[in-house]
Amino acid sequence: GQASSAGQTGQAGLDMGSRTGAVGGVSGAIPGGAPAPSATPGRPTGELAAPAPDQHDAMSSEESLEDLLKQEQELLMVAFYLGSQEFTIPTVAVQEVIRAMPLAKLPAAPKFVAGVINLRGRVTPLIHLREILEVTSPRQEEEDRFVIVCRRQGFQVGMIIERVHTMYRVPQSDIDWSIEAHAGINAEYIAGLLKLREQLVSIVSVDRVIAGILK
Repeated sequence: GQASSAGQTGQAGLDMGSRTGAVGGVSGAIPGGAPAPSATPGRPTGELAAPAPDQHDAMSSEESLEDLLKQEQELLMVAFYLGSQEFTIPTVAVQEVIRAMPLAKLPAAPKFVAGVINLRGRVTPLIHLREILEVTSPRQEEEDRFVIVCRRQGFQVGMIIERVHTMYRVPQSDIDWSIEAHAGINAEYIAGLLKLREQLVSIVSVDRVIAGILK
């Protein structure tokens, strides 16, 4: 019943294709892994595009990611750090991990939107995950070197992080979806809590992050 590590930072090619709906790998962010995909800075359009229909989307637009995750007996999670704090994102929502790159800023965008990039022809907003999760450290801009690219319901977004840590294979019994019961947890963008060893690790809600962008 314990969560197990499915990969370490020294290994290339962490397998995210072993579960239904997984859409890529995180080896591009792992030291010694495959080169990160290339991308070019995009020109700002002044606004973020609405989601477009995507027949390859792993998730139904009628059901939230959290509802679907609760039906699984076992989940794969990508673990990453912001400062000294560890967070996770379900691999089923992750497309790839890339290195941070130059971006085009959007003057009218919320503070947590760093800007946009053109990732292989797709305009992708980049989010300061520190801002929305309220994580601070003295050298945060220098420390954030990678981007977790997620896709949900036809909308693609990149979450700026410090570094990828590992992957966890997690039984459903080790996840607490009732985060309202935990005092001191900023629940707005958190889907649940992973019970890992003697600590609780937050699971970032990709759906809620995207909803925050589109407000």
